[in-house]
Amino acid sequence: MGSWPVGYLVGTREGKAGLERLKTSWRAITSSPEVRKMASDAIVMAEQVVRRAPAGGISGAVVRTLASRAGSRRDTSRAA
Repeated sequence: MGSWPVGYLVGTREGKAGLERLKTSWRAITSSPEVRKMASDAIVMAEQVVRRAPAGGISGAVVRTLASRAGSRRDTSRAA
């Protein structure tokens, strides 16, 4: 389906200026180093989860991995 419904809605409600603001915002977000790092981290984590997941049990592996990472980040932030 893509992103055309969003562009269409913005274009019909806000006109060409609104569509240009949307494009500018999208480019700023997708070129942000922070967003690129988060996306890269998410891909690495997903690859690890898929590798460790038993056949048919990926949802449990996802939850365990997220819980483990959240716990380790909390411990790290408390130590800082």
